[in-house]
Amino acid sequence: MNIVSRVQQKIKSFDFSWMIPTGFGISCALLTAGIVMLMLRGFGNMENGWIFSIGADLFCLAISVMLSFSCVLNYKSRNEHTRVFVILLTVSAFSLFLDETTWLFQAIAPLRGINHVVYVLHYVIGVVLVYLFWQYIRRVLKMENSLMETADGILNLLLIPSLLLCAVNFFYPLYFTIDENGFCSRTDKWYISQVYLCFALLIVILELLMSQASKRDRMVAISFIAIPLVNQLLTSFTTSITTQYAAMLVAIVLIYGVLFADREKKISTTETELGVAKRIQADMLPNEFPFLPERGEFDLYASMNPAKEVGGDFYDFFMVDDDHLALVMADVAGKGIPAALFMMSSKILIKNHTMSGGSPGAVLRTVNNQICENNREEMFVTVWLGILDLRDGKLVSANAGHEYPVLKTPDGDFELIKGKHSFVIGGMEGMKFRESEMVLEPGSKLFLYTDGVPEAENQNEEQYGYERFLKALNSKKDGTPEELLEATRNSVKAFVQDHVQFDDLTMLCVHYTGERKEETDEGADS
Repeated sequence: MNIVSRVQQKIKSFDFSWMIPTGFGISCALLTAGIVMLMLRGFGNMENGWIFSIGADLFCLAISVMLSFSCVLNYKSRNEHTRVFVILLTVSAFSLFLDETTWLFQAIAPLRGINHVVYVLHYVIGVVLVYLFWQYIRRVLKMENSLMETADGILNLLLIPSLLLCAVNFFYPLYFTIDENGFCSRTDKWYISQVYLCFALLIVILELLMSQASKRDRMVAISFIAIPLVNQLLTSFTTSITTQYAAMLVAIVLIYGVLFADREKKISTTETELGVAKRIQADMLPNEFPFLPERGEFDLYASMNPAKEVGGDFYDFFMVDDDHLALVMADVAGKGIPAALFMMSSKILIKNHTMSGGSPGAVLRTVNNQICENNREEMFVTVWLGILDLRDGKLVSANAGHEYPVLKTPDGDFELIKGKHSFVIGGMEGMKFRESEMVLEPGSKLFLYTDGVPEAENQNEEQYGYERFLKALNSKKDGTPEELLEATRNSVKAFVQDHVQFDDLTMLCVHYTGERKEETDEGADS
């Protein structure tokens, strides 16, 4: 796995899910504070417009809480779009709370200073909300072109001066004034505060006309963007009603609900298809153990734990004839569906040619040439292929760029067997694959694996390594093949802990006894 892909996977796997419950907690706290302040203030000396605005703010705060809670409960809430949605909900909750506070403190002279600060923050968070709303629309509709890069740059540049203009109101009445009685009113320069909002909405509408999103998605987005725009036009002529943030929240929720309903449906369909692919792949690998229990010459066990729903690793074992056992361990470059498809075709080719009676080197040469004929994606697979003669323990193998096998002699420990390496399968047509020979004494154990074992990483980016690997095997060296796999898997898991698995974890162990049950039974009868 190259460095770039590792970095990309680490970024994608970084856990930002804490944002979702945090956003829910903040929304709950703001709603509670808003209700408590209203109870303390009461409705005395309030105009109808103020009461309407406060009611709209509290109602939308309650909606924010419910939506945030649904995201907490939803097991799919870890995806990026939902996190952006929750961030927007939280910022909207702040804007709604500040808007309510301005009306609760309206015309209360002793709170004039506090209300002045709240009003400034009210304008500041309005600018932030508009900026986040733009980023939200951009992500949802995948607005990626030169025009949007320019527009995004302009909005980024305008963000700072817009925030600074809001801060000016701490010292100079640019957008609003508060008289001695605590009554706030807009100045004749108030329209400046709406420039950023109008500019952002104009850019969004223009981009929607050029977006690569479907016509339906664009029309939905335009209709919902019109909600805060129309609200802004209607409330620009009154100072007693401020529902722009409530309108913004409605637009956010509607866009999420309509556009993401289809997306969730597609995700559900994809997950179903991946589940079927996972079952198909699992059925492609031999998984009934014990394998040929009537044969006493060997015992074996194998397993594969894919890093994704489906993986590129595979193992195989089968009888070539009555006296020869074929063992395969392979690792396709890449992950996911493409690697799984390449894995299945490679597995079938290897088995078919092995069953035809060829030696490991000849089999890999034929398979390599066939794969190279139609390999436009330039995928490749590392393979270790061995054929074990059950009569005398002679093992002939060929290694096409795969990991070294590990061997335990009857009286020894597990050790790496560094034999001859050849080039990978699918890398270059016409390659020859060298063969190695060894004799397994009765009681020997051969352990095969993919690089997902020694290259497993913990949170400190430290690799599991061969030293820990051999130590885990030797701690259970007298165990059965299944026990050896379990010991290795537990050791890797203890090392990695909660860190994301980047590579498939595939292992196979064969214990060669050399004892035929037929001979043993005949000896017992005599």
